[in-house]
Amino acid sequence: MSKAMQQATCSCGFSVTSENRNEVVKVIQEHAHDEHGKSMTRDDVLAMMKQA
Repeated sequence: MSKAMQQATCSCGFSVTSENRNEVVKVIQEHAHDEHGKSMTRDDVLAMMKQA
């Protein structure tokens, strides 16, 4: 049985989907920093995450 896919999408349209919640958090945090100059906490990312 596979894990549920998790997805987070930035307001700019960038999206990441993975079975690994930590990977989604890391990629979104890096995107927010590199592309928007903003920092996001783990809780910020978890709040925007949904099952894909």
